[in-house]
Amino acid sequence: MSRRQHGVRCFILMAIAGASFVACAQDSTGPDNAPPPPPPSDTLAGMRWSDPATWAPALVPRLNDGVIIPEGRTVVLDVSPPPLTRLVINGTLRVATDADVALSATEVHVKGTLQVGTEARPHRRRFVLTLTGPEVPDHIPTGAKALAVLPGGTLEMHGEPRISWTRLAATADAGATTLQLADNIAASAGGKLPWRAGDRIVVASTDFDAHHADETEITAVNGSSVSISRALSWRHWGTIQQIHGRAVDERAEVGLLTRNIVVQSDSFASTGFGGHLIVLPGGTMRVDGVEFYRMGQRGRLARYAVHWHMLGDATGQYVRNASIWKTNNRCLTIHGTDNTVASHNVCYDHLGHGYFLEDGAESGNRIERNLGLVARVPATNVRLLASDATPATFWLTHPDNHVEGNVAAGSVGFGFWYALPAAPTGLSSGQPDRPRNTPLGVFRDNVAHSNHRPGLQVDDGPKPDGTTETTSYHPRTGAVSNGTPVVAVFENFTAYKHRSRGIWLRGSAQRVVGAVLADNMIGGTFANSTTSIERSFVVGETDNVTSVPNSTFPIRGFEYYDGTVGAADVTFANFVSRPGRPASAYGYNRNNGFNTATDNYSRGASLRESNAVYLDTPAANKDGDKSGVIYDVDGTLTGRAGWVVTPNLAFLRTPACESRPLWNAFACPHRYLNLRILSESAEAVAPLTIKRDDGAEVRLVGVPNQPVQASMTVQAQRTFAITQEPAAGARLRLLLQRASPGEWVRVSFPFTGDSVAVYRDYSQQRLPAAASVAAIDAGSGESYHWDKSAGRISLKLYVRESRNNTTVQVLRK
Repeated sequence: MSRRQHGVRCFILMAIAGASFVACAQDSTGPDNAPPPPPPSDTLAGMRWSDPATWAPALVPRLNDGVIIPEGRTVVLDVSPPPLTRLVINGTLRVATDADVALSATEVHVKGTLQVGTEARPHRRRFVLTLTGPEVPDHIPTGAKALAVLPGGTLEMHGEPRISWTRLAATADAGATTLQLADNIAASAGGKLPWRAGDRIVVASTDFDAHHADETEITAVNGSSVSISRALSWRHWGTIQQIHGRAVDERAEVGLLTRNIVVQSDSFASTGFGGHLIVLPGGTMRVDGVEFYRMGQRGRLARYAVHWHMLGDATGQYVRNASIWKTNNRCLTIHGTDNTVASHNVCYDHLGHGYFLEDGAESGNRIERNLGLVARVPATNVRLLASDATPATFWLTHPDNHVEGNVAAGSVGFGFWYALPAAPTGLSSGQPDRPRNTPLGVFRDNVAHSNHRPGLQVDDGPKPDGTTETTSYHPRTGAVSNGTPVVAVFENFTAYKHRSRGIWLRGSAQRVVGAVLADNMIGGTFANSTTSIERSFVVGETDNVTSVPNSTFPIRGFEYYDGTVGAADVTFANFVSRPGRPASAYGYNRNNGFNTATDNYSRGASLRESNAVYLDTPAANKDGDKSGVIYDVDGTLTGRAGWVVTPNLAFLRTPACESRPLWNAFACPHRYLNLRILSESAEAVAPLTIKRDDGAEVRLVGVPNQPVQASMTVQAQRTFAITQEPAAGARLRLLLQRASPGEWVRVSFPFTGDSVAVYRDYSQQRLPAAASVAAIDAGSGESYHWDKSAGRISLKLYVRESRNNTTVQVLRK
């Protein structure tokens, strides 16, 4: 439908909910072939929204109108129009630079350009875009209540340059109404404008509770001092401590929530149905200095507060210096999109994961100097992922991103969670990425504190159905499982005030370098192999004293598990045991039933006012407790180079060992190896008892949920008798591991049957029977002895040249 009048063509393009969308464009000549009058303009060279000529022959948009800015047309928003329904920008809508303006609509679709300031000339007046409307089903791909950037569209929003967040410069006690800040936020500096009275801020928790953040408003500013409208509910630490010559920084972060450009939703307290910003493939988002308030739609996929959606390469796009707060679905989502920049943002009070890489196909993104705090758990019926039950401030599904200088300042879940899928999930399924084998990009200078789960978690990756599974990260060349190992280095990480651990790693070829771990219940636990913590500082307790979650829990700096893992050139300070609560620099993962490595090590340990080790008395039903030892490479742990710390277990010690009562452990001069017993048939090998040649014995219950195998630490060059309950199965394998050439143990075990075949080292080399046990003892593992009357086989597990292990297979014929 069209009409012609006074040189203007108008087309009713669509009608939704009773509102007509009218697009208008000037003809090249008027009715008398006279040239058209010049269009109205302002300093931005566009037609003013307030000018009736911009809309003629239609009227200036009225309440509940739908509006289209036609392609090729530039309109300058110089007034605050009445609330609209859908606004479609096919041309350009610029916000005037000389007035405070507000815009309200049920949806805004950007197919051309929505511009509020530019990178070179940031917007200095106030602009508020409010997305309105009740909860409705998703009726189009962008959903309702959306600021949607469609293919070909560009969103340019550049607000006043402000310092996004800083830290306290002095401790502020509960009840305080003045804050001392690390930056002089009253003065313009580095192009940044000062903080002002009326600005809203949030002060992060510096204790063990993620919810102990204080939100308030600035009432006055004097240099680096600000007065606030509401007294603090909690104490917030604000000084850098010097502990044994090393700096420990636990100062509270202070985030600025106010910006002069605001994208917000109308109230959604009852429904959680906020607005959302989505950028679709072919769209462009460049946002700097914008406040996103009450955004996100609770329980809805792809309806996040701020969201790049399946763009692929998005080089040149960014979200910087934004505040994203009081959200009902994440903060900043990077989905199927590479090479963006997210920097200097504040993400506060959000449901589910905060900074969110969605599928595991997102790489090359720069995630730098962002602050996130107060991550909350969504109700069960609105969780998008099972993992939202333990939300991460930074959910990172691909290792190859640049993650630097960020702070995860309080979640009921994790701080930084590398949740690596085997392959991309969701809409990115079929992409070639293999996150669990991809080398790490950059993880440097990040801070995590006041999280209820570990500050840095590398484990528990997502499955295609959205649940998680135990995950091992093995970075390799070519991101393939059989590639050469590439070490993933986590640099200069700070973690404090964690209810569980500062760091939890699982996998191999990982290294933590330059870390500062303080005031955690456990500094770090490595369920890894070939992984270490190096040149780091680990503190048990600082002067930032707060109530602890468990006053009897034995705090530890570095915790061994699996292996081979170790600590090299690490300083431990202030691990002081108290009545009812042990403390130690080193320990083992408690109540452990799994295998441990005998070469888990300490080298270059520096102990300052610290109990070196504390090992729990092994639990009868936890074989890992019984086998966990620590190899002291250079004597800086035990005072004896090459000695080994063992748990308080008679089977592992001899009269040559030294008791260390404060450790609940012993230091021993012996070589210890791993002995594993595995059934290759259906029969269980455990429970069983191993007796040493001097009568010391230990009972093993087997690996949890795997009764076909058992493992124990044993002294080299000793003889051991195994009593198996029940007797050995049809196929038995014995392994001696983490040994040196020439080391051995002699083992005997029960065997019944008519005939037997014994093979060495997974080869088909069958060993001959020896005439006696004495012949076995005199040899080097080249034969076995079967005492049929006693129903026992004896053999020597002997490590040959250029090997560090040996294996014997026993088959009932």
